[in-house]
Amino acid sequence: MTKNKDLELLKLMLSFAKPYKKTLLATLLILPLSSIAYSIQPFIIQKAVDGPLKTGDYGLLQNYVLFFLAAITVNFFIHLSQIWVINSTAQKIITDIRQTLFEHLEKLPMSFFDRSPIGRTVTRITSDVEQLTDSFAGGLISVVIDLFNIVTIIGFMLYINWKLCLILVFFLIPVTIIANHFQKSYRKSNLNARKKLGALNSFLQQNIVGISVVQMLNCADKNKKIFNDSNEEYFKANDKSIWADSNFSAGIELISIVSMVALVFISKEILIKQALSIGTIIAFLQYAQTLFDPIRNLSDRFTTIQSGFTAAERISELLLEEDSIKETEDKSLKLENKESEYLIEFDDVWFKYDTEEESKWILQGLNFKVKKNEFIAIIGKTGAGKSTIIKLLTRLYEPQKGSIKILGVDIKDISYKELREFLSVIHQDSYIFSGNLESNIHLNRDDVELSQAKPFLRALKMNLDTELNERASNISAGEEQVINFARAVVSKPRLLILDEATAKIDLSTEAFIQHELEKYRQDKTLLVIAHRLETIKHADKVISIQDGQAHLQVN
Repeated sequence: MTKNKDLELLKLMLSFAKPYKKTLLATLLILPLSSIAYSIQPFIIQKAVDGPLKTGDYGLLQNYVLFFLAAITVNFFIHLSQIWVINSTAQKIITDIRQTLFEHLEKLPMSFFDRSPIGRTVTRITSDVEQLTDSFAGGLISVVIDLFNIVTIIGFMLYINWKLCLILVFFLIPVTIIANHFQKSYRKSNLNARKKLGALNSFLQQNIVGISVVQMLNCADKNKKIFNDSNEEYFKANDKSIWADSNFSAGIELISIVSMVALVFISKEILIKQALSIGTIIAFLQYAQTLFDPIRNLSDRFTTIQSGFTAAERISELLLEEDSIKETEDKSLKLENKESEYLIEFDDVWFKYDTEEESKWILQGLNFKVKKNEFIAIIGKTGAGKSTIIKLLTRLYEPQKGSIKILGVDIKDISYKELREFLSVIHQDSYIFSGNLESNIHLNRDDVELSQAKPFLRALKMNLDTELNERASNISAGEEQVINFARAVVSKPRLLILDEATAKIDLSTEAFIQHELEKYRQDKTLLVIAHRLETIKHADKVISIQDGQAHLQVN
């Protein structure tokens, strides 16, 4: 990791802190007072030992004691307020980062989710964000505080005796060398550990979601071994980062002890020659301890900061993922005001999921047109590209060549919001969220009318407040699909798309849905992908997809 990369990551972290800069600056502005209150304590002791304790002036000694207590009190309350403000601000920053990542994630193309395991993505939004914020609150800000303390301590030592000060400062050189050495080792091992954690979470998530398959196919023992191996890999990777951190902390402690021994030895020689007072020696012994206290803190911050940089790197990678499907800048376009002979036009559309040159084209110069209020059926073998047509029409993916138009307007020029209000898709596999029936149909959308779904709601024989389990574990497949139909019609789409929507339901439920669709589609366009002849027997046209091209059949 280069220094330039570190600076980029630091800018990323500071960008999230920018809205709270006034609060943080106010906290930092009182740092000099806190550092002075912290660093002046050995100086007060030196003055007391060489002054009233030596002369027996106990009245003056009492003043020094009060001064010492005042310094402790000031340092305590300032430090307390800093910790409270910094940690409170850090929690706000956590909220902002998570919100930014979530909003960005929802805009990413499906190609990102195709290549990114869910567990790894969740790890970035949860533990990586926590780690980044810990690095900011417990790392960067605390480093600034410790640096202020070090500079102030050195200032007092220079004032008392610059020669002894230089001896102690000399020991900061090996600290810098050790820090530089273990930084690289820790960063590398910590990054590897985070990747292993992402893989572990991904495997865990898949097995929890697919637990019924795991149990029915008797995969539990094999999966237990795979999880154990993945867990062990994470342990080993994490152990390396702990080793690097331990070496750094031990190195700092060793240098601290050596400096103390050196100071004691030098002090003995100085006392013999009576070149310095006892108070000065006591003060420097205390300063040696207080100087290495913030340096020890820096060694702890080192771990936190390096972990934070690792987390920032992974978060940065996610934020740098570009939405390859760009939103139109013109939001004023309204499809309801457009007139065209054709509702849908696919013009010489070419598409493949993998953009590598040698990969297979799914669609190869696809051409077809759909008029308003038509019922169009699309058929073809598995893998022919039927569902791909739907994904392109809804702009989950973008064709590499050709154009797709709705009412004569290229879908690239239609805003996401308007496009997805214009059409609704009912898939073979739906998803039921944890919550009641009403929330599962409404899905927090604007301008939906539950009255449109009354026939489907009557068929469900449920109340709107009926609680549903995640992934529909407490309802039948037929009920699940009826809910999916209800979701689609409440938005009053002009184009309704069915992608094998009745493949998993019983014949009676399918007959009910077909009956309701016949009534519903009086002024709607219907595009249906299906294998069952019963589903498409009333279609106006049938489009057969073969070798990535469309072949029209009049029904």
